[in-house]
Amino acid sequence: MDISLSDITLFQNSVTEWFSRDGRIYPWRRTTNPFLILLAELLLRLTGAWKAEKAYNTIIAKYGNSHLMSEANLNELYEIFKPLGLHKRASTLISISKNIQDRFNGQVPCNSSDLCSIKGIGQYTANAILCLAFNQKLPLFDGSISRLFCRYFKLIADKPAYSDKKLWTLAAELLPESNFHDYNLGLLDIAAIYCKYPKPKCESCPLSHSCFHHRESSSP
Repeated sequence: MDISLSDITLFQNSVTEWFSRDGRIYPWRRTTNPFLILLAELLLRLTGAWKAEKAYNTIIAKYGNSHLMSEANLNELYEIFKPLGLHKRASTLISISKNIQDRFNGQVPCNSSDLCSIKGIGQYTANAILCLAFNQKLPLFDGSISRLFCRYFKLIADKPAYSDKKLWTLAAELLPESNFHDYNLGLLDIAAIYCKYPKPKCESCPLSHSCFHHRESSSP
């Protein structure tokens, strides 16, 4: 779609300025360790961050790198994941760690093709690792950000987020040249806090002043 440079700049600045003031703080956001960011991303899939945080802290205290995780006791890890309803991810995490040990000498890869070649890591998780750990300019785009884009820019998502090439392209085009780390995290936070499904909190959203959905829903 055709979006003016001024509209892009306004959107970028609104997201990054909000994040600098009000962005959420989690332990995995205070590290650039790629394995810990990988661990957090696996925990956060379909899980509230407040639930994931407790499990994250428990796991890194004992299995804080791919070598330790590759040799983890599955039953013990299973018990940590169980309260999250994500017990199957215990075996996934061990499998990913063994793959990293065997194929990449224990180092989390720093390129997309290698990361996505590991079973259990998709494009979103790969981009999160590359952006947040290796400072690569790549978009984070999931279902919540798809919803935000569609409301803000008046778009229609005709595919699931992971396969919507049109919106992935838009996500890449909207990335600022600098502060893309904070911008990506700001998008995730704004989508989670304000741009909720099915009912967004438009009145308090930091993007409402220029959002198509808010304009249309508040017009007489």
